[in-house]
Amino acid sequence: MLNYIIRVAYAAPQADTHDRLKLELAKFNVAGAIKADDGKGYFLPEGEFCYSGNETINDVRDAVFRLASTIQPEPSILVVEVTTLSWAGLKLIETA
Repeated sequence: MLNYIIRVAYAAPQADTHDRLKLELAKFNVAGAIKADDGKGYFLPEGEFCYSGNETINDVRDAVFRLASTIQPEPSILVVEVTTLSWAGLKLIETA
């Protein structure tokens, strides 16, 4: 399985653009949060997502671009395949 970090940006996003994008991407298991080795979850910065799957990087890019374009025209998409991640300062997802 391949792991990707995805960045979606819009030049002038409308107020609900990022919320709509998160909801639509979640339908395809593209998450706006990441899980640490200890099982704790952390929110990614606005417009950042993670995805694990067997698709090629170009397939992921194209699919996200198509979907993001239905939310608001002319998105900018960056997809990076990752093997190791490290972060600091991300907000912990509080569990109930």
